[in-house]
Order: sequence, then structure tokens, then C-alpha cells
Amino acid sequence: MKQFKFISINIILFVLFVILIVWKLTLFSDSSKTVFSQYGILEMFKRLFAFFVHGESFSPLREGIMLVSFGAIILLFFWTIFLKIRKQIIALLILDFVLSLIILADTLYYRYFEDLISSAVLLQIKQMSSLGSSVGDLFKWSDLILFADLLVFVPLSIFILKNFTLVQNANPFLRSGIGLLTGIAGAWLFFYPLHDFVQKGGAYLFDKTLSSMRVYEVTGLLGFHGYDTYKYLDEYVFNKKKVNAEERKDAKQWFEEKNNTQDKTTYKGKAAGKNLIMVQLEAYQSFVIDKKIKGQEITPNLNKLKQESLYFNDIHHQTASGRTSDAEFSANTSLYPLPTGSVYVRYPRNEYDSLPAILKENGYDTAAFHAYKPGFWNRYIAYPNLGFNEFHSLEDFDDREKIGWSISDESFFIQSMYKMKEMKEPFYSFLVALTSHYPYTIPAKYQELDLEGVGDVNLRNYLQSIHYVDKAIGTFVEKLKQEGLWDSSVIVFYGDHDSGYMQENTPSVNFAQQEDDALGELEVKSGIPLFIHAPGIEAKEIDKTGGQIDIMPTLLDLFGIDEQKYHHMGHNLLNDQEGFVSFRYGSVKTDKLYYQSAVDLNPKNGTCYDLTSREKVPMKTCYPLYEKNIKELDVSDSVIYGNLIQRWNQE
Repeated sequence: MKQFKFISINIILFVLFVILIVWKLTLFSDSSKTVFSQYGILEMFKRLFAFFVHGESFSPLREGIMLVSFGAIILLFFWTIFLKIRKQIIALLILDFVLSLIILADTLYYRYFEDLISSAVLLQIKQMSSLGSSVGDLFKWSDLILFADLLVFVPLSIFILKNFTLVQNANPFLRSGIGLLTGIAGAWLFFYPLHDFVQKGGAYLFDKTLSSMRVYEVTGLLGFHGYDTYKYLDEYVFNKKKVNAEERKDAKQWFEEKNNTQDKTTYKGKAAGKNLIMVQLEAYQSFVIDKKIKGQEITPNLNKLKQESLYFNDIHHQTASGRTSDAEFSANTSLYPLPTGSVYVRYPRNEYDSLPAILKENGYDTAAFHAYKPGFWNRYIAYPNLGFNEFHSLEDFDDREKIGWSISDESFFIQSMYKMKEMKEPFYSFLVALTSHYPYTIPAKYQELDLEGVGDVNLRNYLQSIHYVDKAIGTFVEKLKQEGLWDSSVIVFYGDHDSGYMQENTPSVNFAQQEDDALGELEVKSGIPLFIHAPGIEAKEIDKTGGQIDIMPTLLDLFGIDEQKYHHMGHNLLNDQEGFVSFRYGSVKTDKLYYQSAVDLNPKNGTCYDLTSREKVPMKTCYPLYEKNIKELDVSDSVIYGNLIQRWNQE
């Protein structure tokens, strides 16, 4: 009985502190307006019983983060059961203080950024000057409740430890056995919900890491910090991508050879000194341009803009798992995205020869605009490193008119335009639109197209969304003209990636393709529009293959900036060279050939098409394209993994 008595004290202390930390985590959940649980603790254990005994579905147990939070806390605390009572009390108090400090730090940080403190944030502490408000401004006296238990337990523990000799402790073997069982239970409570999430298609979340809060909503606060620490150690310590001397030399030589073969164009300097307004359109594909349904133009305003601009009709997105952030990165740096994850998240501290940085060197004011949470895709860290002086995120916009994920594109464009008016000219404004985001459902009052009988519901939703954004673009163009910015600015519109509905034989692909063959499907899947309107430059449709990495070199030529001194993978779309676009997944397209990469990336298993005859040709015809693709991707990866541009700029 004595042994049971003392092991009970160990367990009571353990349970008490577990409950206290769970309560503190619910406080953070309340302040961040996230779901901690759909039901209480008793209901959770009742459902666990039903899962184990009656084989009921586990999925309802993942509705919130209570289960994984319990598991994470138990894993952090279970080892204290192994200790003698005196040492256990000290260990529990230290853990309580450290975790309370972490929860407070995340609470304060979330109030400003709506995000959690990650390893990337801690390494970017110098970039946090944008915080503006002091920690004191963010702090509330009610936050002290996180330490209320310590204000009671610390003095009480000191008194007990000084005045009572707790020499009697449970048998160490008994403590070890109970501690081990507790640890196993904690591991199951934490890891099984994550396993269930991954098994049901959630692996993408950890591969892409869209934002810290997305991970938090699955792993809980402590789970997020554990995963974030693991990811950092894996990528930067244990499995850090290293670039050796030979790879650095090869990359340097590749850029030197490329820059020595750049052709001059008749467009060079035609837009020198003008403002640049570049707009990235969400999920906008080129097959909608000039397309009609029952006599209705899907994109009447962009069709009109096409008659006044340089329009590139064979441009393709080159994004990978980073999707929208990949498109931003490639358009502003002329480098390829990484094969996994987002550069913004994995390498936000790198130095790049980016468009905003180069324009800033040439006297431009620079700003990025995106009416969403600043922590999404790590933008609030990545943008300053790219060279943007300001980042206008969701909190900087009047959000009364919302459609989909955020404020409507029409409201976003107009509000951004007025912010541009306050910038010093010449300026570069980079806008990331959002309304036409998956799942493309917009209110009925904005659905103006008659699409009865067209495709499936996915295609109809997509087309309605695209049509709405086109209308917003028309309003934006008119406002730019009224405010005097149209004639003093180069205006660029391009799509970021495909709609997500472009799989083989889907209604979307069948609607989009002009040629009813396998090659026709390949051509439309990745197609995006690219418009460049520049004052004084005659409108022209340019039939040349290209990608998002080509946007920046093309613009530098228009602005009369020597591109040869920088490190860019893309080519000027206005020169006389043959067009070429290389995809992250191995395929390549030129003006004459299309190489479709095999799933295993083995060139012997790939397919080569002649674009003139639209027939398959021997693979040896496309083998040089395969080699060029591999080389370019290797060079670009070396630049990113090795932060080579910073190294070269310091030489």
C-alpha cells in the first residue's frame, strides 16, 4: 500500500500538470479562433472506447487538436514519473514555465502576423523590424493567466521542499513500468491521429507546408514546434543539400556561357523609366482567352487588352509543389522552383538577383500586394529578401467585400491602385490576386455566364470565377486610366498555375483543347496567358514557347537594364531565339518539339512529339531537350541550395 501511495503522488502530480498545459493550449486556441475540440474530454475518451471496442470510425476524433495535444503533452511529461518526487516537482515546474513561455510567445506573434513562430522566423529576426508595434503593445494583462499556476505552485513547492523531507518514494521498477506505459499511451495519442490524416491523403500538408497555421491545425501547437524543429534539422543539418566546388564551377560557367549569347532586340529600353505593375492571376489558364460559350466571351476585358498589348500565346506555368509561391518566385527571380516544398519556406533567407532588387538598384520604389495572411507561404519573410520595400497583406485592406478566400479581386485591385498612388515614382508593384482560387465557388450574383449544359460543375464553377476576375481586371484598367497610371506604366498580367482540373479526359481538358489528340491535352494543361502592355509599343501576338522564368528577362530588356550581369535561367521572349520551356517534372516544349517525360524520368520511357506533324517521333530527336532540362534544373537547384548568388556577389 505504501508503494501505491507514493506512486499515486507521482501520477497525481503528472496528471495535474498535463491538465494545466492542456488548459493553456485551449487559451491559445481561443485567441487564434481555431478548433481545439468538437467535444469535451469525457466524450473524447468515450469515442476512443468506441473506436477500440466497437471498431467505429476514428476520423471524428481528429475534429480538432485535442487528441494530438494530449499526446504531445504526455510525451513531454511522462519521463518525470521515473523521477523521485522531489526531482519530479522541480522538473514539472521547469517544463510548465518553458511551455507557458512558448505559448505566450506564439500568442503575441499570432496577434500581429496570424502565424506561429517557426525556425525560419527565428533565423530572420532582423527582418522583423516590420513588426512596428512593440511587444508591450501586443501584450495584454490577461496573458499573465498563463503563469498564474506557477505563481501558486512555485512558492508552494519551495515551502514543501524546504520543510518536508520526502524520502519515501515508490519502487523504481514500479515507477519505470507505469512511466513506460504512460509514454506508450502518449505516443499513440499523438502519432495515430497524424497517421490517420496522412493515410487519408493529408501527406501533402507536410510536403508543402503552406503555412505554419495549416500544420498547427493538424498537429497542435506543441506538435507544430516539434515538426518544425525536425524539418529544420533535417533540411539544414542532417540532410542539408550541399553544393560542392565542382557544382559551383559548373553553375558559374553555365551562366557565363548563357550571358555571352544573349541577342539584342528592337524593344530594348522602350519602357525605360516607366512604372511596372505586374499582376499574378490565380489559376488563370490561356484556353479561356478569346473563347466564347453560346456567344458569350469568357474574358471580354482581357480579349480587349490583347488587342492593345504584347500577347504571348504559348506560355506555360512551371510550378511544382509550391504552386502559387513557385509562380511568384520564378517570375521574380527567373529561377526554377524546387522539386519539393516552396523556396519561400525552405530558403527564404537566400539572396537572389530578383526583379524588385534590380529595379530598386535603378531607383524604383517596390511593393508587394496580396490580400491574405502574411504568414501564408512565408511571404512576410520572403518578400523583404526579394527586395520589396513594403508588403501590403490582408490587414492593410478594407475587407468588407469578400469572395472566396479573401476580399474580391475588384476591391483588391482598386485598393491596391490607391496605395500605388502614394508610392514614389518610378515604382514596381507586384499584385497577387486570389478570387479565382479553388474550389472556384463564387456567390450567385456574380455568376453572369449562361453555362447550362457546359461540362461538369467543376468546369462551370471555374469559368464563372474566371469571368468574374476578368470583369475585375476591366475595372482595374479603367481606374488606372482615370488616375493617370495607365500611360506611365508597363502593365503585366499572367497566370500562376493550372486549374487543378486538367487531368486526362476530364471535361475541363476536353473543353480546353483545340486538337483532339494526346498532344492537344499536353499543350493546354499547363498553358497560362501573358500580357505585357507598354505605352508606345505596338500590339502584337507573339507565337513563341516560354515559361514564367522568361518574364523577368523580357521585362529587363523593355526597361533597358542589362540582364547579362545577373544570374537568370530564363530567356528574353522578344528575341529571335527558338522558344523553350522546361518543366520541373521533366518534360520540355520548344516551338517545334514536345518531350513528355515518363513517370520514372527515364528518357528511354519518354515520348517525343513533332509539333508540326503532331506525330510521335523517335526519342533520340528529343534527347537533347532531356539533357538540357536536366542541366538547367541542376544549375538552378545548385543556386538555391548553395545560396550561390550571395557567394558570387561577395567575390
